[in-house]
Amino acid sequence: MNVKKAWIPFAALVLALASPGRAQEQDEPAPAPAQLSKGDGMLIHIAGVGGDLPTYREIVDSQGNIDLPFLGPLAAEGKSLSALEAEIAAAYANAKLGPSPTVTITYVTHFDPPPDRSRLVRIQDPRQPVPAPVEESAAPAP
Repeated sequence: MNVKKAWIPFAALVLALASPGRAQEQDEPAPAPAQLSKGDGMLIHIAGVGGDLPTYREIVDSQGNIDLPFLGPLAAEGKSLSALEAEIAAAYANAKLGPSPTVTITYVTHFDPPPDRSRLVRIQDPRQPVPAPVEESAAPAP
């Protein structure tokens, strides 16, 4: 076999993997499901609540809930994004935290298995859940 011909498939593979069009496709968000399920991750922006809250990350936990700033848990499993947006806006309006709050939810991805809320901690911005650190057993000093 000719050595020059052996490099052609390899070069084609390298060029295909380095193609900028492929990287752009990976940056696109995942399509939103018809109904949210445990483990779905999203970005939530709430405007009109005592000054706008920053966009924050939220995950439908293993109980099917999300955690809203100033309000606490809210059932999200089985709801569409638009239904959840309306329910969150109504919850803030009913709590008199804003006259006409508006909510925008962007679906991001699905986490499997869904996290247990007790394993999520909030650091820095109290509205951004992150996994709790794993406790390491203390080893005796030598």
